[in-house]
Amino acid sequence: MQTSCYRTDGRGTALYGKGTFAFLCAAALIGVLLGTLCFCMGAGQADRLIFFGDNGLKVRAGMDHGRIMAGSLLGSTVFLLGLAAAGLCAVGQPFELALLVLRCMGLGYTMAEIYSSVDRSNVIYAAGLLLPGAVISTLGLIAAAREAVCLSNIYLRLTLSDRQEQGLAEAAKLYFTKLLVIEALLALAAGADTVCNYLFIGRLT
Repeated sequence: MQTSCYRTDGRGTALYGKGTFAFLCAAALIGVLLGTLCFCMGAGQADRLIFFGDNGLKVRAGMDHGRIMAGSLLGSTVFLLGLAAAGLCAVGQPFELALLVLRCMGLGYTMAEIYSSVDRSNVIYAAGLLLPGAVISTLGLIAAAREAVCLSNIYLRLTLSDRQEQGLAEAAKLYFTKLLVIEALLALAAGADTVCNYLFIGRLT
Protein backbone atom coordinates (compact mmCIF):
# COMPACT_ATOMS: atom_id res chain seq x y z
CA MET A 1 0.00 0.00 0.00
CA GLN A 2 2.40 2.65 -1.21
CA THR A 3 1.28 6.09 -2.35
CA SER A 4 4.52 6.93 -4.08
CA CYS A 5 7.72 5.16 -5.05
CA TYR A 6 11.16 6.11 -3.82
CA ARG A 7 12.78 5.29 -7.15
CA THR A 8 12.08 3.42 -10.37
CA ASP A 9 14.00 0.98 -12.44
CA GLY A 10 14.99 1.71 -16.00
CA ARG A 11 11.61 0.59 -17.35
CA GLY A 12 9.56 2.85 -15.07
CA THR A 13 8.55 0.10 -12.68
CA ALA A 14 8.20 1.30 -9.10
CA LEU A 15 10.70 -0.02 -6.57
CA TYR A 16 9.48 0.40 -3.02
CA GLY A 17 11.76 0.91 -0.04
CA LYS A 18 11.23 -1.62 2.74
CA GLY A 19 12.92 0.51 5.37
CA THR A 20 9.98 2.84 6.00
CA PHE A 21 7.59 0.12 7.13
CA ALA A 22 10.26 -1.50 9.32
CA PHE A 23 11.11 1.86 10.88
CA LEU A 24 7.46 2.57 11.67
CA CYS A 25 7.03 -0.91 13.17
CA ALA A 26 10.03 -0.20 15.41
CA ALA A 27 8.52 3.17 16.39
CA ALA A 28 5.23 1.45 17.27
CA LEU A 29 7.09 -1.09 19.43
CA ILE A 30 8.94 1.73 21.19
CA GLY A 31 5.59 3.40 21.84
CA VAL A 32 4.24 0.22 23.44
CA LEU A 33 7.35 -0.06 25.63
CA LEU A 34 7.08 3.60 26.67
CA GLY A 35 3.41 3.16 27.59
CA THR A 36 4.26 0.10 29.63
CA LEU A 37 7.05 2.01 31.35
CA CYS A 38 4.67 4.87 32.17
CA PHE A 39 2.35 2.44 33.92
CA CYS A 40 5.14 0.67 35.77
CA MET A 41 6.53 3.98 37.02
CA GLY A 42 3.10 5.14 38.17
CA ALA A 43 3.19 8.14 35.87
CA GLY A 44 1.02 10.60 37.80
CA GLN A 45 -2.02 11.58 35.78
CA ALA A 46 -0.89 9.84 32.58
CA ASP A 47 -4.05 7.76 32.42
CA ARG A 48 -6.10 10.93 31.99
CA LEU A 49 -4.44 11.84 28.73
CA ILE A 50 -6.37 11.17 25.53
CA PHE A 51 -4.10 8.29 24.52
CA PHE A 52 -4.30 6.64 27.94
CA GLY A 53 -8.01 6.01 28.04
CA ASP A 54 -9.63 4.19 30.94
CA ASN A 55 -9.86 0.62 29.65
CA GLY A 56 -9.40 -1.37 32.84
CA LEU A 57 -11.10 -4.69 33.40
CA LYS A 58 -13.89 -3.27 35.56
CA VAL A 59 -14.67 -0.60 32.99
CA ARG A 60 -14.70 -3.09 30.10
CA ALA A 61 -16.85 -5.53 32.08
CA GLY A 62 -19.44 -2.83 32.69
CA MET A 63 -19.70 -1.72 29.06
CA ASP A 64 -22.08 -3.20 26.52
CA HIS A 65 -20.69 -4.58 23.28
CA GLY A 66 -21.88 -1.65 21.18
CA ARG A 67 -19.99 0.84 23.33
CA ILE A 68 -16.85 -1.28 23.24
CA MET A 69 -16.90 -1.47 19.45
CA ALA A 70 -17.73 2.21 19.03
CA GLY A 71 -15.03 3.24 21.50
CA SER A 72 -12.42 1.06 19.87
CA LEU A 73 -13.26 2.30 16.38
CA LEU A 74 -13.43 5.94 17.45
CA GLY A 75 -10.09 5.76 19.24
CA SER A 76 -8.35 4.39 16.15
CA THR A 77 -10.19 6.69 13.73
CA VAL A 78 -9.09 9.81 15.59
CA PHE A 79 -5.47 8.88 15.01
CA LEU A 80 -6.18 7.91 11.40
CA LEU A 81 -7.67 11.35 10.77
CA GLY A 82 -4.63 12.95 12.37
CA LEU A 83 -2.34 10.95 10.09
CA ALA A 84 -4.47 11.84 7.07
CA ALA A 85 -4.17 15.55 7.85
CA ALA A 86 -0.43 15.36 8.51
CA GLY A 87 0.08 13.59 5.20
CA LEU A 88 -1.15 16.72 3.39
CA CYS A 89 1.70 18.75 4.89
CA ALA A 90 5.19 18.87 3.39
CA VAL A 91 6.76 18.73 6.85
CA GLY A 92 4.22 16.38 8.41
CA GLN A 93 6.63 13.47 8.90
CA PRO A 94 7.47 14.21 12.59
CA PHE A 95 3.77 14.56 13.43
CA GLU A 96 2.96 11.28 11.70
CA LEU A 97 5.64 9.50 13.70
CA ALA A 98 4.49 11.16 16.94
CA LEU A 99 0.85 10.17 16.40
CA LEU A 100 1.82 6.54 15.84
CA VAL A 101 4.02 6.47 18.93
CA LEU A 102 1.33 8.11 21.09
CA ARG A 103 -1.29 5.62 19.97
CA CYS A 104 1.01 2.71 20.77
CA MET A 105 1.87 4.25 24.14
CA GLY A 106 -1.83 4.06 24.94
CA LEU A 107 -1.92 0.40 23.95
CA GLY A 108 1.14 -0.37 26.04
CA TYR A 109 -0.32 1.41 29.05
CA THR A 110 -3.65 -0.41 28.73
CA MET A 111 -2.01 -3.81 28.32
CA ALA A 112 0.23 -3.26 31.34
CA GLU A 113 -2.74 -2.10 33.40
CA ILE A 114 -4.80 -5.18 32.59
CA TYR A 115 -1.95 -7.66 32.91
CA SER A 116 -1.14 -6.27 36.34
CA SER A 117 -4.70 -6.85 37.54
CA VAL A 118 -5.01 -10.55 36.63
CA ASP A 119 -3.53 -13.69 38.12
CA ARG A 120 -0.75 -15.53 36.33
CA SER A 121 -3.18 -18.30 35.47
CA ASN A 122 -5.29 -15.79 33.50
CA VAL A 123 -2.51 -14.14 31.51
CA ILE A 124 -3.45 -16.13 28.40
CA TYR A 125 -7.04 -14.89 28.64
CA ALA A 126 -5.78 -11.33 29.09
CA ALA A 127 -3.69 -11.71 25.94
CA GLY A 128 -6.72 -13.06 24.08
CA LEU A 129 -8.74 -10.09 25.30
CA LEU A 130 -6.32 -7.45 24.09
CA LEU A 131 -3.94 -8.63 21.40
CA PRO A 132 -6.13 -9.48 18.36
CA GLY A 133 -7.77 -6.07 18.07
CA ALA A 134 -4.59 -4.24 19.10
CA VAL A 135 -2.43 -5.99 16.52
CA ILE A 136 -4.89 -5.42 13.66
CA SER A 137 -5.44 -1.73 14.49
CA THR A 138 -1.72 -1.10 14.99
CA LEU A 139 -0.83 -2.64 11.63
CA GLY A 140 -3.54 -0.53 10.02
CA LEU A 141 -2.20 2.67 11.57
CA ILE A 142 1.37 1.74 10.62
CA ALA A 143 0.20 1.36 7.01
CA ALA A 144 -1.60 4.72 7.25
CA ALA A 145 1.52 6.37 8.68
CA ARG A 146 3.59 5.01 5.81
CA GLU A 147 1.16 6.40 3.26
CA ALA A 148 1.15 9.76 5.06
CA VAL A 149 4.95 9.88 5.10
CA CYS A 150 5.06 9.10 1.39
CA LEU A 151 2.60 11.85 0.49
CA SER A 152 4.42 14.33 2.73
CA ASN A 153 7.61 13.44 0.89
CA ILE A 154 5.92 14.21 -2.42
CA TYR A 155 4.82 17.64 -1.19
CA LEU A 156 8.25 18.32 0.27
CA ARG A 157 9.94 17.38 -2.99
CA LEU A 158 7.62 19.72 -4.88
CA THR A 159 8.29 22.51 -2.40
CA LEU A 160 12.05 22.24 -2.77
CA SER A 161 12.07 21.75 -6.54
CA ASP A 162 11.29 24.12 -9.37
CA ARG A 163 10.28 21.20 -11.55
CA GLN A 164 6.57 20.48 -11.89
CA GLU A 165 5.46 16.94 -11.16
CA GLN A 166 2.56 15.30 -12.94
CA GLY A 167 0.02 13.06 -11.28
CA LEU A 168 -0.19 14.79 -7.90
CA ALA A 169 -3.99 14.76 -7.96
CA GLU A 170 -3.95 11.04 -8.73
CA ALA A 171 -1.53 10.42 -5.86
CA ALA A 172 -3.79 12.31 -3.44
CA LYS A 173 -6.84 10.41 -4.68
CA LEU A 174 -5.04 7.09 -4.23
CA TYR A 175 -3.92 8.23 -0.78
CA PHE A 176 -7.46 8.80 0.44
CA THR A 177 -8.68 5.59 -1.17
CA LYS A 178 -6.10 3.63 0.76
CA LEU A 179 -7.04 5.41 3.98
CA LEU A 180 -10.65 4.33 3.46
CA VAL A 181 -9.43 0.74 3.13
CA ILE A 182 -7.45 1.17 6.33
CA GLU A 183 -10.56 2.54 8.06
CA ALA A 184 -12.33 -0.68 7.10
CA LEU A 185 -9.41 -2.58 8.66
CA LEU A 186 -9.83 -0.53 11.83
CA ALA A 187 -13.52 -1.45 11.86
CA LEU A 188 -12.44 -5.10 11.65
CA ALA A 189 -10.09 -4.51 14.60
CA ALA A 190 -12.95 -2.98 16.59
CA GLY A 191 -15.08 -6.00 15.79
CA ALA A 192 -12.29 -8.33 16.92
CA ASP A 193 -11.93 -6.32 20.12
CA THR A 194 -15.65 -6.69 20.80
CA VAL A 195 -15.70 -10.43 20.13
CA CYS A 196 -12.63 -11.01 22.30
CA ASN A 197 -14.20 -8.98 25.09
CA TYR A 198 -17.31 -11.18 24.88
CA LEU A 199 -15.23 -14.37 24.98
CA PHE A 200 -12.72 -13.52 27.71
CA ILE A 201 -13.96 -10.76 29.99
CA GLY A 202 -16.03 -13.18 32.06
CA ARG A 203 -12.92 -15.23 32.86
CA LEU A 204 -11.01 -12.18 34.09
CA THR A 205 -13.58 -10.46 36.31
